[in-house]
Amino acid sequence: MDLAYGLEVVVSAISFALPAYIANMVPLILSRIIHKRRPLDMGRNWVDGKRILGDNKSVEGFVVGVLAGLVTGFFLGNSSRGLLMGLGAMTGDALGSFIKRRLDITQGEPAPLLDQYLFILMALLFSYLAGFVATSDQLAVILIATPILHVSSNYIAYLLKIRQRPF
Repeated sequence: MDLAYGLEVVVSAISFALPAYIANMVPLILSRIIHKRRPLDMGRNWVDGKRILGDNKSVEGFVVGVLAGLVTGFFLGNSSRGLLMGLGAMTGDALGSFIKRRLDITQGEPAPLLDQYLFILMALLFSYLAGFVATSDQLAVILIATPILHVSSNYIAYLLKIRQRPF
């Protein structure tokens, strides 16, 4: 593989996943601006007596995340894929919270791999089901880049005092 092709694959992979990355990041920023948010689970508990998602997953965050994916997709020339990637990312993030509550992982505590991958895997699944398919090279880059970008962006958010912890 030559350098030009490798760079092209990296740029196309990040571009493909960008609506999901942006969708996953925007609710965190929103949470620092809007302090009164409605919990996505409406404060309800699951059959196990534990909260379904918790207070950190809000209706406003979910909607803004999906819209951020849509807008990012629009600027990249594919609103439909952006919408699906945003919806998939927000669904994956909520599913991650659901799983963390079942595993007794407190809100805000890390769950390695689950935090880094579930949002992007759901975004890729939603886009795939609609016919938007990443190449195997793009998929490899996305799977390698996602945890690096996730940890890096969380650390930057911590330095900017958007996150409470640098994980």
